[in-house]
Amino acid sequence: MKEIKIALVTLIAASFASQASSDKKASYVTIGVGSQYAPEYTGSNKYDVNTLPYFGWTYDDWSVNTDKGIVYSHQFSNGVYLGQALGYSLGRTDSGNAWLQEGSDKLKGMGKINTVMNTTTTAGWWMAPWIGFEGNITAPLTESQGMQYKMKLNVVLFANDTDTLVISTERKYGDARYNNTWFGVNKNQSTHSGYRSFNAGSGLNSVNYDINWQHTFNDNWSGYADLGYITLAERVSSSPIVQKDEYLLFTVGAFYTF
Repeated sequence: MKEIKIALVTLIAASFASQASSDKKASYVTIGVGSQYAPEYTGSNKYDVNTLPYFGWTYDDWSVNTDKGIVYSHQFSNGVYLGQALGYSLGRTDSGNAWLQEGSDKLKGMGKINTVMNTTTTAGWWMAPWIGFEGNITAPLTESQGMQYKMKLNVVLFANDTDTLVISTERKYGDARYNNTWFGVNKNQSTHSGYRSFNAGSGLNSVNYDINWQHTFNDNWSGYADLGYITLAERVSSSPIVQKDEYLLFTVGAFYTF
């Protein structure tokens, strides 16, 4: 599931090496814009293009940005890092005219998935400058939509002063409430939408593969491109609202930092 319609990478690729080696306090602001070609909702067979602005402010281990919310993240000298974020999930609509949210007219009668505040706990370890593991747990705060768990492997294929190329794979899990929020069809939804009832259950819901390239033009300007391949797990791909269980995402962005 996309926490936001445009999955801005927020400069993570270029910052891998610098964050691991630098212990200086720094304060900076980043503004930018990103566009993504992606399905209307997770499981849709219809694509659209969406564009979203980005804003972020960082001071030392603290940051506030439009992608993840309020974030505290600290990296230790041995490559281990820990983080805590107070963020949000925009939810999903049952119409195709939403800008920020996932949504499609094919979901008519399914009702909306409300926007919620959530909290994410992250732990990771850069074993070497070129390989790192990460896991996180996301829990809703304002409405019970279930828990999401992610495990990710990052491999830096190439990095120099101007370019960074990273490949990654991520496995996403949800408890029964989470998977049913996004893929399930209860009796009421079945009555109003015409879809058969479906209980997703808990467990793996998707596996993602990404390749990300970031280029630094100068001290202020940078850009990135990201190509992702997502495959939905059998547990959720048999849901009647899933029309396509594997798809591509393509995201590009440009940023100015000062």
